[in-house]
Amino acid sequence: MDTDSFIFLDDLFEPVLVADFDGTIVYYNASFLTLFRTTPRMMKKQLDFKEYFSSIIPDFASFFANLMKDDQALSTELNFIIEAQVCTIIVKGVKKESGHYVLLFKDVTVEKLLNDKYRAQLEELKNTHSQIIQSDKLKVIGEMTANISHEINNPLTVAIGNSELIGFALESDDLNTQRVSIAKFSTNIDHSLDRINKIISNMKEYLHKSEDKKEYCDAREVVEKAIAFTSPSIKGTGIEIKIQLDGLAPILLINRVKIEQVFVNLIQNAIDSLRDAKTKDPLITIELKIEKNGNFIQIGVKDNGPGISKENRAKIFNTFFTTKEIGKGTGLGLSISNRIIESHQGKLELLESKLGAHFKITLPAIGIAGHVNGNWEKLINDSDKLVRVLVVDNELNILNLCMNFLSDSDYHFLGASSAAEAYQELERVNVDIIITDMKMPLVDGESFIRELRAQKITVPVLFMTSKDFVDKYKMMKEELGLKGIIIKPFTKDELVGAIGAIVNE
Repeated sequence: MDTDSFIFLDDLFEPVLVADFDGTIVYYNASFLTLFRTTPRMMKKQLDFKEYFSSIIPDFASFFANLMKDDQALSTELNFIIEAQVCTIIVKGVKKESGHYVLLFKDVTVEKLLNDKYRAQLEELKNTHSQIIQSDKLKVIGEMTANISHEINNPLTVAIGNSELIGFALESDDLNTQRVSIAKFSTNIDHSLDRINKIISNMKEYLHKSEDKKEYCDAREVVEKAIAFTSPSIKGTGIEIKIQLDGLAPILLINRVKIEQVFVNLIQNAIDSLRDAKTKDPLITIELKIEKNGNFIQIGVKDNGPGISKENRAKIFNTFFTTKEIGKGTGLGLSISNRIIESHQGKLELLESKLGAHFKITLPAIGIAGHVNGNWEKLINDSDKLVRVLVVDNELNILNLCMNFLSDSDYHFLGASSAAEAYQELERVNVDIIITDMKMPLVDGESFIRELRAQKITVPVLFMTSKDFVDKYKMMKEELGLKGIIIKPFTKDELVGAIGAIVNE
């Protein structure tokens, strides 16, 4: 196995180390350096990983003996001392046929320090975590009920008024003269009812207890949905909410309802702060941008209000901590938001700012998210025999459909919403099969595959398109070495069967 196969682990928060069978360390990520409080310069001095770990972890030798015996091993709690502090870790090791040992570390120091009583309480909190999230949603809904009722009454009043106007128009002796007016009144009613439907749909989706299932989403649409949900709270306040975006909106692989909940919480907190402080020209700015390396999406939520005091900044994410008056805040919102972002392999931070409060959310771009979606330990254990299928389509509903179709198959799904994202994914990891849409903006499927072939990339390709492009596919099949075509709409059996046909060649 090429050591480049482990590069995608750079962005994980879990510590990982890879070594050759002769003991030479060939890879470690930043989280490993943090856990063992070391540096790349110090690691270069380590000639044998067994000697390195045995010198700091007394029981490492017995763990490694089990690894040699069974080709994989899971340690008990291993204690060691770093910088006069007792640390406890659990290590999972896998012996690969490629000639590598892969070691995964979990830091359980904090849990180890807890006594049995607090351990039981922590387990109880974990078991009731989803109920706490649901309770917090209901609390937010309760605070917004009056505003939402008012928001529904506005379009409802418009609809009733226009209905009465239609009634008056129908009393005319010559209905032909009223045709234009009736059509206008009818359109106003449709718009009003559509507005009411959107408000109710937002409420239902937000209240619905979501599962951990993830989907590909347009980041701007997720933010706009959260803004729409909080919009009743800014009526009459003069608060303006702006979205700043450079270029195309980033694509996220997320649990949409949970991430929307995070944005609703941050935006509502900003609204409350601006309103309570009676800030002049109140403004909430939401910034969307992609990091230069393309691996992460950054979303900033900031306001020009009074901000958060220095003494409260360190406690802002603590459970049950709130700066609001009794009865107005539970202290669960930011704590739960932080857990939701962490469950997406992301990070929620409160940044230093000269004016107002500035929160930054960092989430993996869809390439990285695709690798850690599910059990990434299985991805490492089975990477030798794993079939990676990269689906390239600018329609997010197609990516979500393919991901669901392949979720219980033997194939590992990776998604890209453009040729540019696909190029980046191909640099990050070895892909076994590419399925690409023919018609895409900027760079279409044909141009994408021609560029791959020009770069001597011979990955098998399936085109996924409508019947309109069948003849074009036949013309390019031999030239580009295409393996088949999937006609939209398609079934799960058709998708899995087309992939299986290539794998079984």
